[in-house]
Order: sequence, then structure tokens, then C-alpha cells
Amino acid sequence: MKFRWSGATACDVETAAARLNDYFSAVGYRTLPPDLRWARGSLWKALLTMSPRQLPIIVEAKVQPWGAQTLVDVTFDFPRSVRALSEQDADLIVAELRGLTEYLQHGTADFEAMLRLERAAQRTARRALLNTLGLIVLMSLPLAWLFGQMQLPPLLASMLGGLVGGALASYLFWRLIRRR
Repeated sequence: MKFRWSGATACDVETAAARLNDYFSAVGYRTLPPDLRWARGSLWKALLTMSPRQLPIIVEAKVQPWGAQTLVDVTFDFPRSVRALSEQDADLIVAELRGLTEYLQHGTADFEAMLRLERAAQRTARRALLNTLGLIVLMSLPLAWLFGQMQLPPLLASMLGGLVGGALASYLFWRLIRRR
């Protein structure tokens, strides 16, 4: 998935490039070799931490003079689909984009608000995960008992109960994580 933002700022090209570097460093990106390229996150970090800031993202920017202003074109690229984006993940991405425009214009941004959004998204994802694990246990035990009543071998009955309970709970997990 890609999305792009374009705008103009009232500073020169060098200042705009420096502000882009400073901003993306401040929100956790690392610089990539060609100028004005950044990346953050990884597949495993996103799955383990449940943090939207660990989703793998590559950002490229282009700056060019335009009269007394500088045109800035920024492209965000999500190269892999690690997990579905929740609304809170999207809220953080939008807040970071708003912060970028504020930082380009004035040299300041509300990094604390972005941190609060990240923590709220992590709490929601962890709460959904814990609820899902509880649902797996609550669904798997009765299903295993039911499969045992159908004269299935005990090991097969418990495995089927766990598989069916896990599949149902994983569906509910995505429903819970998308809920506000």
C-alpha cells in the first residue's frame, strides 16, 4: 500500500531537507542510503510488539524549489502486509503526517500526542489479544468435550477442539482489534 502527500513550505530546499531528516529521525525512522529516504519497523517487531510504529514502512521524499517556496513530495510505502491496520494505527499515521506538515512549516510538532496514540493502539491490540486467548480456552474446552462425546479418540477430540476454538477466536480477534 502506498500513499503520497505533497505540499509547499516557506523555507528553502536545504532547510526543508534538514527538517525532513530531523522529523523522520524523531519519529523513529532510520536513514537509507540515497538522500531523503527513511525506513522503520520490521515484520517480526510489528507482530511481537503490536506497535503501529513497528509496521514496516519506507518513506521517500523529493524537494524542489518553487519561487520563494519549496515543493515537498513524500511517499509512504507499506511493503508488506504484516497485519491489518486498525483505526488507531491509521490515526497514528495521520497524526504523524499532520506533525510532518507542522514540522516543515514551523520546525515543531507534538511528538507527545503521537506517543500517546501509539500507546493507545498498543493497549487496544494487547487487550484484544488477551481476550482472544481467553476465548480460545473458553471455546476449546467445550468443543473438545463435545468431540469426545462423539466417540473420537481423546487426543483427536482435544486437537479438534483447539483448532476449531482457535480458528473462531482468531476471527474474533480481528473483530476486537478493529473496534474502537
